[in-house]
Amino acid sequence: MIYKTTDVFGVKSTLIKTYIEREKVDKKFKEAINDGNEVIVYGSSKQGKTTLILKHLNIDDYIKVECSPQTKSIDIYKSILRQLNIGYIESETNSENKELGGKINGGFKIKVPALGEIGLGSEVSEAENFSSTKKEVFFEYNLELAQDVSELFIRNKISKYIVLENFHYLSQEVQENLAYDLRVFQDHQIIFIILGIWREANRLVQFNGDLLDRISEVPVEPWEKSDFLKVIEKGEELLNVDFSLIQNQIINCSFDSIGVVQEICKQCCIIADITETQKNKFTLQKEHLIQALDLKAKEYGVRHHRNFEAFVDISNKISAQSGKASLAFPYYFIQLLLTYNLDNIESGLSRASLLDEIRKIHHRPEDVRSGDLGAFLHNITQHQMNKKINPPFVDYDRGGKTLKIIDSSLYFFLRNCDRNEILDDLPNPLDE
Repeated sequence: MIYKTTDVFGVKSTLIKTYIEREKVDKKFKEAINDGNEVIVYGSSKQGKTTLILKHLNIDDYIKVECSPQTKSIDIYKSILRQLNIGYIESETNSENKELGGKINGGFKIKVPALGEIGLGSEVSEAENFSSTKKEVFFEYNLELAQDVSELFIRNKISKYIVLENFHYLSQEVQENLAYDLRVFQDHQIIFIILGIWREANRLVQFNGDLLDRISEVPVEPWEKSDFLKVIEKGEELLNVDFSLIQNQIINCSFDSIGVVQEICKQCCIIADITETQKNKFTLQKEHLIQALDLKAKEYGVRHHRNFEAFVDISNKISAQSGKASLAFPYYFIQLLLTYNLDNIESGLSRASLLDEIRKIHHRPEDVRSGDLGAFLHNITQHQMNKKINPPFVDYDRGGKTLKIIDSSLYFFLRNCDRNEILDDLPNPLDE
């Protein structure tokens, strides 16, 4: 059978041919979706969260909602209703001596017909100058209340999983609200599968302690070297190629990212002009890897360089309380990222370490207080959203008080770029 290289290797929104099952992840996920709890799948970007869903759930098994920074809880619930073709209205018109068919009222309450589809009719008499709506029987639901939403799901016999993609894009307020809603949904056996880019356990439990023992968490990391080898070997069989001369270098360059491994393997093949399964076995060489690494470094570099510039772009406002300019934490954080030992960054940076290191390089170290740094760290995800940095590249674990990189390609970029050159190119707020 002939396979295309882009179907065998790479990062895609569809299931890749070199997907492998890992007992610690796949088995845990299959158990999780059947144990009655809400399911949280988490890990760094491009580490296999979406493909885990694609592998184990048919398209008819679930409803998927793509979250964004503007998404509210009610937007999620309305999307689910639309995808299930559940008809509803937001208000019933019954006017007298007023404009016919008055505008649907705003708000979160909806009305669902008791039987059949929505079919409001109206009768108008010009002589009497009034309009009347046919009498229909409706059930009213408030989409602000998880109990009402649960009843609506049950009434319509919704047995599908609800997948929330990119949960991390939601504002903290919406995440907290959904954490409380999940408690209600779990009571009604309505299963949500939440996909989020973070690296610590119990993220939603921090918002609602009552979720403890009511959610099943599935971390997609870490990836072991043996896992990467299995992926490469599977691709070798499908394309009839041989990576033996360079496979260890590919794995070492990936910094534990399956997304990077997939992309490097794909680029090696493309550079060798392998676009599909070969008739005769082809052995990939070191020169193919060198070119692939250079190409991926440039591709990742464009995005990360732009992200860094956006991240540090802040207005150097004067504080009304202190009369001093901003402490410019975004700038100093990126400066630290570009100068600090990468091995220490990979293991995560504690809040205490960040405080010490930023004080060492800050122009006003005596003004760098733990509380101010804490406020910056607590809002670091929202700051990235505001700067349109998607996906975010760093996240703060409030429970462990640790800052972690969550973009799996960033380590590759930092190892292959000229960090001093990037730092010199960044706009320094102190120059404003």
